[in-house]
Amino acid sequence: MEEIRPGVSIIYGENKGRFPYAHSLYLEGERCALIDTGAGEALQQLSGRVDAVYLSHYHRDHVAGNSLFAGASFFIHSLDAPGVTSEEGFYRLSGLGEIGKPYWSTLKQKGFTATSLTGELGDGETINLGGLTLQVIHTPGHTPGHCAFLVEEYALVFTADIDLSSFGPWYGNLTSNLEHFQESVQKVRSLNAQFLISSHSRPVTEHIDQKLEKYGAIIEQRHEIVYRLLRQKAMTLEQLIDLKPIYRRHPDPAPVYRFFEGNMLRQHLAVLQSRGLVHYSEEEKLYEAR
Repeated sequence: MEEIRPGVSIIYGENKGRFPYAHSLYLEGERCALIDTGAGEALQQLSGRVDAVYLSHYHRDHVAGNSLFAGASFFIHSLDAPGVTSEEGFYRLSGLGEIGKPYWSTLKQKGFTATSLTGELGDGETINLGGLTLQVIHTPGHTPGHCAFLVEEYALVFTADIDLSSFGPWYGNLTSNLEHFQESVQKVRSLNAQFLISSHSRPVTEHIDQKLEKYGAIIEQRHEIVYRLLRQKAMTLEQLIDLKPIYRRHPDPAPVYRFFEGNMLRQHLAVLQSRGLVHYSEEEKLYEAR
C-alpha cells in the first residue's frame, strides 16, 4: 500500500494490476472507504478497517475481494448492480453465458460471492468521508454503470477501467458501448485532474489531458482499421473476427476472445454504417465498404 496523498493510498493489484487483478484505492477520513476489491492478497491488511466499499463496476477483477469486507456497506451504480448481486446477473450483463464459465476456471482470481448492496451510486453524488470528499462520476461505456471517483481535495481522479493502457478502450461485453466510452473519456478530461489513478496502469501526474486524448483516439483508429480491411474485400463478421484487428491474437480460451472481438467489431461496423461508409447485405451477410 502506497500513500500518495494524505489519507489516500493505492493498493497495487497483484501481477502489476494486470487482469484478473486490479488496483484499489483506500481513503482514510473519519470514515474509511475502499474503491474496488480486486487487488488480491494485499487487501487482507485492510480487514476490519473499511466502513464502505464503492465499486467502480461489476467486473470480477474489481469485486473479487468483496467477501473480505463483510462488515462494510457496499455501493455500485444501479445499472451494474445485477452483476454483483447474483451470478446470473453477471453473465446476463457480460453476455458470456456458458462460454465464460470454463474461462473463469482458468484464472487464479476466480471466485464469485454474491454481494448485498447498501445503496446505489448516482452521477455527481458527493460522499463526505470526514476530511475527504469523494464525488461520483458516471462514466459508462466499459459497462453501463461504470463510475470514476474524484477526490476533490487533491483534484485526484480514480478512473477504474478508463485505464490509459496501450491496448486502449475495452467495450467487449454485450452491454458495453463504444460511443458512451468516448463521451466518458471527454467527461474525465473536463475534470482537469492533477492526479489520475486507474485500475491497471501506473498513476499519472503529467500530461493527463494529452494522454486521455490519445487513449480515446484509439477508438477512431479502430474505425479506420476496420474500414481499410473492408475496402480490400467484403467480409462477414466471422471473417473479420478471424483477422483479429483489435486483439491481434486470441489466447486460450479462444472462444471468449472471439466473443469480445465480435462485440467490439459489431459496434465499429454500426458506426461505419451510420456514416455511410459501409453497407451490409442481409442476404449475403457481408459488410462492404462504399
